[in-house]
Amino acid sequence: MKLKSVDLSSISEFSENILLIRLNQESPYSNNSSFFLALSAFLREESHWIEVVAAEESIAVKYNDIKISTSKAKDLILSTIKGFNYKEESKTEILLHVPVYYSDEFGLDIEKITKTQSVTYEELINLHSNIKYEVKMIGFNPGFAYLGDLHEKLRIPRLSKPRINLLPGSVGIAENRTGIYPFGGPGGWSIIGRTPMKLFDNNNKNPFVINPGMRVKFDPINKKEFESFNY
Repeated sequence: MKLKSVDLSSISEFSENILLIRLNQESPYSNNSSFFLALSAFLREESHWIEVVAAEESIAVKYNDIKISTSKAKDLILSTIKGFNYKEESKTEILLHVPVYYSDEFGLDIEKITKTQSVTYEELINLHSNIKYEVKMIGFNPGFAYLGDLHEKLRIPRLSKPRINLLPGSVGIAENRTGIYPFGGPGGWSIIGRTPMKLFDNNNKNPFVINPGMRVKFDPINKKEFESFNY
């Protein structure tokens, strides 16, 4: 199905050389992350853009503002979108199983969450691990996948003060999303566990293990399994 002009809300200036594409809320695709991933892939086929990044409800297009003016960039996006024909294909689902050691040792916020959300330790683990999460988008750091939707009982705000240095593989939750910090580093999500799985392999053509179009299922493991895991 082609994107109708009425579906397109705006192409606005996000920064001096980045344009943001949004759809009207009435559009059937406005909350369809698969649509934005498909459209961003279609836009990347054009050589005009430095980078095209899909978010859950928008697409950011970075262009060379020395070679292309803002108005010209908008016109190019519009003309490209006219040729976009979206088809929801029935593909074989790629389900990635990720082992997680839910523990006080690595789950820095487990105790706090059980109290604020009125759930037991076991309930927290079950609620988090019983869902096949959709990869909604990739960002804010390379390889960080926003996975959703999180169970309502586990939806909590981001931390008021982000941590400076998380361990690689830390599993966090915030609002209606969950995710894994592949390289560790700073992060503002509440941490409930850690995976021993390496989520980045520089030897592969695509070095990141989690990619758009996948689903992710977390599998609880114990400390012994965590320490002996080899992948």
